[in-house]
This record gives sequence, C-alpha cells and structure tokens, in this order.
Amino acid sequence: MLDREEPRCKRAAVNKQFSKSSLISSTFSGVGTQYTGALITGLGQVVVTAVLARLLTPRDYGLAGLAAVYVGLAAIFSQFGIGPALIQRAELTPRVIRAGFTATVLIGILTTAVVWITAPYAAEFFGNTALTPIIRGLSLTFLVANPGFVAEGMSERTLAWRRLMWVEVAAFVLGYALPALVLAIRGYGVWAIVGSTLGQNLVRTVLLMRLQPHPKWPRIGPEIRELLRFGGGFTLARAFNYGAGQGDNFVVGRVLGIVPLGYYSRSFKLMTILVTYFAAIVTKVLFPIMSRLQGQVDRLRSTYLTGAAILGLVSAPLGAVMIVTAPELVGILLGPKWAPSIVPFQILTAGIMMRNVYLMAYCLDGALGRMRYRTLRDGIYAMAVIVGSVIGTRYGLNGVATGVVIAIGVNYFIGAGMSLHLLQSSWREYFESQAPAVLLGILSAVLAYTIRLGLLSAGAHPIITLGGTAALTLALTGGLCWLQPAIAGKYGSAALRHLTSEIGARIPWRETA
Repeated sequence: MLDREEPRCKRAAVNKQFSKSSLISSTFSGVGTQYTGALITGLGQVVVTAVLARLLTPRDYGLAGLAAVYVGLAAIFSQFGIGPALIQRAELTPRVIRAGFTATVLIGILTTAVVWITAPYAAEFFGNTALTPIIRGLSLTFLVANPGFVAEGMSERTLAWRRLMWVEVAAFVLGYALPALVLAIRGYGVWAIVGSTLGQNLVRTVLLMRLQPHPKWPRIGPEIRELLRFGGGFTLARAFNYGAGQGDNFVVGRVLGIVPLGYYSRSFKLMTILVTYFAAIVTKVLFPIMSRLQGQVDRLRSTYLTGAAILGLVSAPLGAVMIVTAPELVGILLGPKWAPSIVPFQILTAGIMMRNVYLMAYCLDGALGRMRYRTLRDGIYAMAVIVGSVIGTRYGLNGVATGVVIAIGVNYFIGAGMSLHLLQSSWREYFESQAPAVLLGILSAVLAYTIRLGLLSAGAHPIITLGGTAALTLALTGGLCWLQPAIAGKYGSAALRHLTSEIGARIPWRETA
C-alpha cells in the first residue's frame, strides 16, 4: 500500500492544523470530555476497590504488586514510545503508520515471550516462587494491548477526546470491573487482578482498532528506524521514571514483606484514584496541543504555566481534604482491616500537588522532543526514590512514604528548572503560577480540619463526616475562586476566564423580548 492509496481526506484529518482559538476550545473540550470519562471510571474504581478490598487479602495485593514491578518494567519496552512518536511527528503518511503498527505488534510478541521465559528467574529474585504463574499470566497483556497503541496515538493526534473517553469507560466496565468482581466472588484471589488486567487491555484494543481504522499491512522499512529513534529516548526516560514509580514497591516487598506491600500499594492506589486521574487527563490533552506549538515559545510558555497553575489549584485543595479525612476515607472504602494504610496514605497525599504539577515537564520535553532532559531527570528521580525508600524502611511504611515524598519534591524542582530553561522563562513566573495553589491548599486544610472536628464533636457517622467535610470545604474554596478569580493568580484566573467563556458559548441562550 503506497502513500497515494490513502484517501486524501484521512491524511488531511491526521495532519490537520488548528488555530489558537480552536486549540483553546479543544483543550477545554478535551479536558472536560476526558474528565467525564475519568469521573465515571474513577467512581467505578472506588466501588470496585472497596468491594475487592473486602474479598481479597493484603497478601493477594502484595503478590500482584510485586509481579507488576517486573511486568510493568517490560511494558515500557513493549511500547517503545511508538504512540508518542506518531503524535509528535509534524506529518504522518500511511507508510509511517503501517511501520508503527508492525513494530508495536512484533515488540509485543517478543516481550510476551521474554517475560514468560524469564518469569521463574524474576520470582526467585523477588524471593517468592508463587510469583511465576502470576507473572506469566500478566505477560499476555502485551499480546492484547500492543495492537491498539497506533490507533490510540492517532486518536490523540486528531484530538478525538470523546472517542477515547468512551473507549476507557467501556474497557473499565466490561474488561476490568465485571471480570474482577466475578473472579473475586468465586474465590480466585490474586487471579481476579490478573484476569481483569487482561480483560481491560483486550476490550480497549478491540474498541480502539474498530473506532480508529488505519493501514495495518506489515511494513519493514526506514520509517521504523525513525520512530524507534524517538521512541528509544522516550523509552529510556520511561524506564527511569518506572524505576521511580515502582522502586518503592520493590523495596517494600523485598525488605518489609508481601503483606506490608499490600497495605502500601492500597495507600498509593487510593491516592491516584482520587486525584492523579485529573493530572493525567490534563497532560494527556495538552501533549498533542503543545506538540503543535513547537517554535512558538510565547504560546508554549503560557500554556505550560497555565497548565501548571490549573494542576496545582485542583490538586492542593483535594489533597488537603484527603489528608484530613484519611481515617474515614480508608475505613469506608477499604474497611477496618486496612487501617495500617492510613498514615502512609496521608504522607503520600502530602506530595500530590508536586507529583501532579511536575507532569507538565513531561508534556513539554515530549512535545519538543528533548528526551535527554527527561532521561536525566528521571534517572535522578529514580535514584532518589530508591535511596529514600531504603532509608525509610528503618521506620516502616511511614518512613518509606516520607522518603518517596522527598524524592517527589526533588523531581518537582528539577523538572521546573529544566522547563523554565527550555521556555526562556524565570522562577518568578513559575512561583507566580504555583503560589495561589499553595495558599488555597493551606486554606482548604484549615477549613477541612475545622469542619471535620465539628462533625466528630456532633457524633456524626463516618460517611456524614467524610461527605460533609469534603463537600463544604471544596464548595467554599471553589466558590471563592469563582467569585474572586484573582485569588487563583494570573495564570489560574486566565484559565477560569477561558473556562467561563467556553461554558457560555455552549449554553443555548434564549433571546428575551
């Protein structure tokens, strides 16, 4: 299949250029659409997590978490940055798309084979032979997930956010939630986690390939080398980032044991369900948009600082509420047997703003193709997480969580410094985008503490305490920002103005006589 065989309309859509106003509109539309899907799946995750926490044991989660450390590392190399490479390219041709699809499928097959063969050695390294079948089961993920990477990258490139939202919702409900609950209820233990992981990836791939058709005829040519050149740097950076993301799990499982890892992994999972989804959505939407702004430093700088401000303004108040209401949150969602997860959850959540905001650095260097910056930063981050976790094990899970938050702070400031250098910006501008979020977080913590204390004194049920504290705190802080946008700072208030304008444009006002 030659380039001329691809319909012109499809090539135009893939390589379409967007005006400033359409990019702004697409940003808010994309964030809104993706967050709607994330809200649905997030609420579903909360429900499923709550049910599974009562059906599975900390040991089940510990085994799955330790197996995921090895399989997740392989997953980085199985993707090899093909999707982001397609998004970042200035122009796509059918040959490039075919080469990308061929590469992802072949890498998926190879990765599954390698992980399957090496599973016993990985289990021995982790000190638990029960991991061998679990690792082999999870290795099948690459066979079912890789064929969908090109379709996903093309959907993001064309800003097809609504399509991606429904894919994620369907994959979660049909592929993850239902298999997980059925298998757990029938007593399959850790295999409920394995089966739901495979199911979610399978449904996701089938839907992506159905809704985003693209040339699939195999092609081995120079285009693969071009994609892998970008993907190589991207993958090395992701490998270091993975070391940062899983280094603490490895240390906890290896030093403290499987059961403590189960408690720690639930603390981390609960934090990511409630807050990190929003940050992942914002950066997912901004990456293709920032890729289109290459060479436009002023607009790129404004987009970066505004994105950092939005992530901070959302993360800080939510994080404050989660820290204050952690006893109720863990008790209601996970149950009393997960009480050892409360303090690690609070400590990890204390770093949630920095954790979310530094994702903007990944957007920026990915959009500009500056993968050396990311590789260096992630290498330092991974080392900081592992060292902090090892030192922290002397003080148990709380010590590990503290070491991880310190490493997050290191990465936050390094990422900001590198980004400001690329954007020819200053620390003054950066702190101007972050200071309002810090102040809003402190205000939210004071409000939440006061409200929770009042409800506890009144003898309120834990559900009422949690819901009342969260609702009143977020309503007060959100209303304050809406009525007085200046509180959100220069960049936050600009985002609020765009949001208000976008909402107004979508409301069918009636003319009055």
